[in-house]
Amino acid sequence: MKKTILLVEDNEKFRRLTRLTLQKEGYDVIEAETGKNAEKHMKSENIDLVLLDFLLPDTTGLKLLEKWAPTFPDTVFIPCTAYGDIEDAVKAMKMGAYDYLTKPIKADELKVVIKRAFEMKHLKKENKELKQAVQQKYDLHGMIGKSPKMQEVYSLIERVAKQDITILLEGESGTGKSRGAYAVHLESTRKLGPFIKVNCAAIPSNLLESELFGYEKGAFTGAVRSQEGKCAAADKGTLFLDEIGEISLDVQAKLLQFTQDKTFTPLGTAREISSDVRIIAATNRNLSEMVQNGEFREDLYYRLNIIGIKLPPLRERIEDIPLLVEQFLAQFEEEHTRSYSISKSLLTKLTSYPWPGNIRELQNALSRATVLSRSGQLILDDFPEEIQNHFSEKEVGTPEAPIELTDDFSLPEHLEKVEKEVIETALTSENGNQARAAEALGITRQGLLYKIRKHKILRKK
Repeated sequence: MKKTILLVEDNEKFRRLTRLTLQKEGYDVIEAETGKNAEKHMKSENIDLVLLDFLLPDTTGLKLLEKWAPTFPDTVFIPCTAYGDIEDAVKAMKMGAYDYLTKPIKADELKVVIKRAFEMKHLKKENKELKQAVQQKYDLHGMIGKSPKMQEVYSLIERVAKQDITILLEGESGTGKSRGAYAVHLESTRKLGPFIKVNCAAIPSNLLESELFGYEKGAFTGAVRSQEGKCAAADKGTLFLDEIGEISLDVQAKLLQFTQDKTFTPLGTAREISSDVRIIAATNRNLSEMVQNGEFREDLYYRLNIIGIKLPPLRERIEDIPLLVEQFLAQFEEEHTRSYSISKSLLTKLTSYPWPGNIRELQNALSRATVLSRSGQLILDDFPEEIQNHFSEKEVGTPEAPIELTDDFSLPEHLEKVEKEVIETALTSENGNQARAAEALGITRQGLLYKIRKHKILRKK
């Protein structure tokens, strides 16, 4: 498909010569001698590249560029000037111009610059498509992860979501069980129906039954009107029972009936109601152990655990931490309307932190850091005290003995020894991943491989 170039130039002779040169190269060329005419073409045509004169009869190229660059992000802009004004050229580049040309423009120079501009445009398009493909692969309805364990979770969710069966999500607190439940809902045939969440740990045991099954007016003191329960509200959708391990044995018995035949009886009535729902339960406790201890009904456990999905703790999927950091920073940038950045060295530290509170702790830590950051460049001091102390203790450690400058001391040998130890530490912290170790050390992978061979560092299997 031919590329379309808009040539905005008031000099008729220059416009004609430039048009002929570009047409010989196979481009479609649209001409405009004023800013007003150029505006019409930008709105009505699909323009790939604009050659823009700095001085026009009714406006300037800089004014047009300032207006067009944000509006047409996929269009390449190349301003032209007869004066070689570097200041204007710098302004144009800051506004989003790919390059600039100084008149008189040589045909070869024009062809080369435009060819490179289209190559750059094509590369940007490929990168965008690749990024979207990667994001689609690593992102399942807000669940982020490229680690093998998370890819297994995604695969299992996609396989079982469309089958209308009960699912039990297990994992430590903060591992993303709620997001996992919602991902199952969105992947299921019930995605257009309601998604009703009940946090069983947040509702007192004596109120949970009425919360789930509803009640009739006068069922108990204070019941001044009838109230629909969550089971009825979730009809044709998904009922998510979070922290299922916290419910009492009495409520478990009534919930068992609902899981079996999808019927329940509201408090204060003998009328049985049916509700077409898909149940997803989640827990951070060991339900199997609770069954052994008589704390959880065995029959209910097997009804809920038809398909079990275990969400790994963050310490077992550290390669996902940079992706999660990127996701949360993007979220906070939108909320706070400011930009944030994080250095590679700090990101490496965050990756090595154990995160006992998992994703929730990471999100809260970044929330605090973004609020406290003065410049938008996050530093360790912006993070919670327990994270700062973790790295302070590691860095302080045991004081090193002072170096003794004996007669046989050799500075080159000492530096070689230190270099070897630092490389071994980086490789260990990155689980032998040479690319990430090289990035943490601030050197190329080829440079790291050279030093590994030089110091005869054994690769861990």
